[in-house]
Amino acid sequence: MSRPLQPLVPAPLEFADDGTPRSAAYGDVYHSSEGALAQAQHVFLAGNGLPERWAGRERFVVLETGFGLGLNFLATWRAWRDSPDRCARLHFVSVEKHPFAQYDLAIAYQRLLPPDMADMAQKLVERWPLAVRGLHRIEFDGGRVILTLGLGDAEHLLPQLTLRANAIFLDGFSPAKNPELWSPYICKQLSRLAAADATLATWSVASGVRDALAGAGFVSEKQAGFGPKRHMLTGHLHPGAQAAALRHRPEPTAPKRVAVIGAGLAGCTVAERLAARGTEVLLIERHAAPAQEASGNAAGVLRPMIARDDSVIARFSRAAFLHASAHMRRLAGEGRPLKWGPTGVMQIAHDAEHEHLQREVCETGALPQALVRYLSDWEMTRRIGYPVALGGWWFPRGAWVNPASLCDANLERAGAAVSRLMSTEALSLTRDADRWSVSTAAGTLIDADAVVLANAADACALLPHPLPLTRVRGQVTRLPRSLLPNLHVTVCREGYICPTPDGDLNLGASFDIGDADTAVREDSHAGNLARLERLLPEACTPPQAATLPGRTSFRTATPDRLPLIGETGGLHLLTGLGARGLVWNALGAELLAARLCGDPLPLERDLALALSPARFSPDN
Repeated sequence: MSRPLQPLVPAPLEFADDGTPRSAAYGDVYHSSEGALAQAQHVFLAGNGLPERWAGRERFVVLETGFGLGLNFLATWRAWRDSPDRCARLHFVSVEKHPFAQYDLAIAYQRLLPPDMADMAQKLVERWPLAVRGLHRIEFDGGRVILTLGLGDAEHLLPQLTLRANAIFLDGFSPAKNPELWSPYICKQLSRLAAADATLATWSVASGVRDALAGAGFVSEKQAGFGPKRHMLTGHLHPGAQAAALRHRPEPTAPKRVAVIGAGLAGCTVAERLAARGTEVLLIERHAAPAQEASGNAAGVLRPMIARDDSVIARFSRAAFLHASAHMRRLAGEGRPLKWGPTGVMQIAHDAEHEHLQREVCETGALPQALVRYLSDWEMTRRIGYPVALGGWWFPRGAWVNPASLCDANLERAGAAVSRLMSTEALSLTRDADRWSVSTAAGTLIDADAVVLANAADACALLPHPLPLTRVRGQVTRLPRSLLPNLHVTVCREGYICPTPDGDLNLGASFDIGDADTAVREDSHAGNLARLERLLPEACTPPQAATLPGRTSFRTATPDRLPLIGETGGLHLLTGLGARGLVWNALGAELLAARLCGDPLPLERDLALALSPARFSPDN
């Protein structure tokens, strides 16, 4: 569903006379004057039987209705750290309509938190997402604590969540000041998201809150309150609602062993995401090494897609870009062998009308300048180092990336959990009850609990039903650095030019539908050189096309230009990434792994549905 871009309104950091953070917009404080951490411990943790209830579990999910300053999250994280028998993975899912700015969070934590929580607060501040609507997934403690933060209105976001909450923290401003967050509609959404064993806790005992919870299938009772409040509420699902939750939201069994077919960007990234969840992965690749086909290009471009109407493809692209950028920064910060240049990406307008649209989108303030800015032609010229004909968008977090090194970085991070079965071609798949067997060209059988097809258009040969995947030929041209010695950023229009790890430049790419030629051709070089002339007019004297090296590979596209991410016929797909594999693969892999293992999904329900292979089912 498309809708106009809308900016998030941040919460200003203000304090009451006693030092308690307060909201002037709602005329209420963020927590009791007796202290946020003490309130979190008494009301939300003890009220939900924590940390005892998560002891020994593989996964425990907390759902919160108002993130605020994140103090409940930090208190829960600290309790998890201090638990000797803690769950293997703690998911904390929260929504916030008015997120604080990163700088204000840092100031608040300096005033409100004890020294022993400084490291947790610093990590949260460092990884704080941009003020962009939607879901943002952030990992801590080696991926064992996962914060999924939804920025936007709870009335819109809660229906978009997919999860099974074991504990619910109802923590908004007073029902008298912010009734929307305590409404019967919100409580019904909480009931929809509750696991059968879900409990809840809140500091409010207002009769309207109790009635809304009862109408949604919760049983609540008053308990001794915290600080000046005599009472608080705790609760759980009514037995009838518990039975319904068991029927409709049973706890899934995560696969212990998964065969991933294809060791390009998609396969290597989903292998890492599954390994992070403790799954054994068998990575099956017909070539002798990973990243030998489309993922073997010297460099590609990491940038989002922006649309004025905020279409499905634009929303997914934006979320995926932010997720991919964070994932790559994490890999680089860990010292993984990632080769990339996070120097920003410039997208030059196609014509004057397009430039007007680009400027108009930025002037709305709907997207933060840290994500995208409009630059005039002279500003672009100054940053690029060569004249351009028009202005356009600058993506400060954009980058050029070497795809093969990204594959290597993901596999190194996954470690011994991934067995690399190179020079192994998967010929067919069979299923016996809940087990899969992969028949290979060598005549061997590989058994697994689940199979992921991440082998581009070749997935069609292994599927029980055909899907509309198309191979699109793409040829890139390699240019010597001496041709454009001052170019150190990535520039896009209908084509792109970017640096490569070895110092040359990648120019591309042709888009040849129905062309199966694997050879590097002079006419494709000529087309790329024409793109360069439109990108950077008169920046250089173009070389002869016949003298240039290049590389040909094949993208895999779908009719609606969206990828295939999800289950069909018992198989799981991550393919159809088209020309946006660098942008889409990280969030796509996280979505696929989360669904396979029963974790909260990192993407809104409507977007996940739009990516599902089921959209091409004959029944739809």
